[in-house]
Amino acid sequence: MVGVPDSAAAADADQAGRLLDRAELAARADVPAFVVDLVIDAGLLAPLDNGSEGELFGSDDVDVLAAARTLVGEGVAIEELAALAMRHVTNVENLIDDAIDLLKRHIKRDSPNRAALVASVNRLVPVATKLVVGHFERTLWARAMARVADDPAIAAGAIVVKARHLDRRVDPLAVYASAGADRLRTVWLRPNQGVGLAAIGVVEAIEPTGNDRFSAASAARAVLAARIRRDVPPEGPAPVLVGGFSFTAAGAAGNNSQPPSENDGGSPHRGPSWRGFGDCRMVLPELTVIDREDGTWVLVATRVGPDGDEAAAEAALERQLAAFEAEPLPATSDPADWVAASVDCDRDDYYEALVSEAVSAIDRDAFHKVVLARTLTLDRGLDAVAVLDRLRCRNPACATFAFSVGGTTFLGATPEELVALDGSRLHTTALAGTAPRGDTPAADQRLAAGLLASAKNRSEHRFVVDGITEALTGLGLVDPAPAEPGLMRLNRVQHLHTPIAAEVQRRRTGASDMDVLRAAGVLHPTAAVGGAPTGAALEFIARHEGFDRGWYAAPVGWCDLEGNGEMGVALRCALTGPEGACLFAGAGVVADSVPAEELKETAYKLRALLDAIDER
Repeated sequence: MVGVPDSAAAADADQAGRLLDRAELAARADVPAFVVDLVIDAGLLAPLDNGSEGELFGSDDVDVLAAARTLVGEGVAIEELAALAMRHVTNVENLIDDAIDLLKRHIKRDSPNRAALVASVNRLVPVATKLVVGHFERTLWARAMARVADDPAIAAGAIVVKARHLDRRVDPLAVYASAGADRLRTVWLRPNQGVGLAAIGVVEAIEPTGNDRFSAASAARAVLAARIRRDVPPEGPAPVLVGGFSFTAAGAAGNNSQPPSENDGGSPHRGPSWRGFGDCRMVLPELTVIDREDGTWVLVATRVGPDGDEAAAEAALERQLAAFEAEPLPATSDPADWVAASVDCDRDDYYEALVSEAVSAIDRDAFHKVVLARTLTLDRGLDAVAVLDRLRCRNPACATFAFSVGGTTFLGATPEELVALDGSRLHTTALAGTAPRGDTPAADQRLAAGLLASAKNRSEHRFVVDGITEALTGLGLVDPAPAEPGLMRLNRVQHLHTPIAAEVQRRRTGASDMDVLRAAGVLHPTAAVGGAPTGAALEFIARHEGFDRGWYAAPVGWCDLEGNGEMGVALRCALTGPEGACLFAGAGVVADSVPAEELKETAYKLRALLDAIDER
């Protein structure tokens, strides 16, 4: 359900429909008990009329308390919030009485068909509600922004963005390569789509923590959009946020920030350090270069100074744009000769034992599927730019990405799109079930036919399709998915692939909009990276996998300030820094999984990245 903290996903689906008493409501929303009392006393929450003697509340009410918590966290006094809520309730009750009178005057009450009357109410109430809520939200935004504009102290926190269409094409990877290692850097490349993006520096960072990080980031995106003064041509791109999320929030099921010890059956592999990445980090860059079909655009952003002088900020941006246009960029062409790394990744006794344990748990009906990952460590860091250049050339159908924080870079080339949103049209994909590529066309076709006919792989894939479809049904109309999966063929491996689309309701403004960040929270983690049922699979991962996934297998990508964008699942990836690199790969385990075969699958996936790493 949209807006409910993602603890519902981690605590399993049955929690979402539970009735809660006051103490449980406070615990789920992570607020003190007195806040619950105040919100109830203010009339914003009311117990359900379910025939029970005690007070019980629905899980939807967690949203209201989470909103109160956010306001208090931003410095709003709880007493002032309660007073505002009470004034709101008084006025809303009067408005509701007027609305009911209006409906009564226009519904044909002389109809003997009670079902028809109920249908009329069901049809008209949402329409009237949408009109009233939409007007309230638009008026609130408009008046709030008007007051911001009149207040120099607040205006000093405004952000100005300017954009320019260049008369030359610029390679985003060259922009990424030319930036200093001390700056926050991002690159996102889609060769097959003719789109690339580079982002340098940070003007504003959105960094919520906890299980509701997706909805919190979405709300922060809407607030940030309202603060920005844009000088962008109508045909130009909207300013974008770049970044990603952790697989699970710190301390949640599925997060292994403290790997188990050897005595506890923990993995013997050295775990990665995700310092600086956090539960979520979405950044509005100082400089963004977007290369697309109509050419290359450059956007620059800055914060208005303490004096509130927007003209000075705009002048500084003009100078920055002129300097960028005049500055030559280095080429990123790969050396003609390089040797792919020949690291042994075919042996891992711990991983095989872990798969065996998972199969036993499935036999005990603990869950139906779990995706288990392993790591491969290298004792030297990677040349990130060279690896990225090779990855985009070798995997043009994938999203090649890198997020650099200080001296650490998370990079990869993922074949899996978690969600893309353009207006109200949402696209995602189910990608699960793997086979290697053949050395000859005949061998390749034989392996593809075997993958399509494999009961084990089709079962693994079906869990993903069903999970995505179920998650999307709450957002809008889901297009019928193809009955049979197709194939996605990559350089080293091929996967079962099913595209899925939906039409979602967009509000376009406000913190409650269904944007790409909120949609990513609804979908993540799919059964392709977690398991089914989700809660039980994540608990098994937390207890047994033995390392912190961090951003691995989590949503990464970009979101424009209108809420459109693309979030991919971070796969075929590595975390690299001065002390070495850590590569990640996983495989889906179901009832008839064979440990040696799952290990072999992870080796195929690791080699897809090792092929782009120079041996020397």
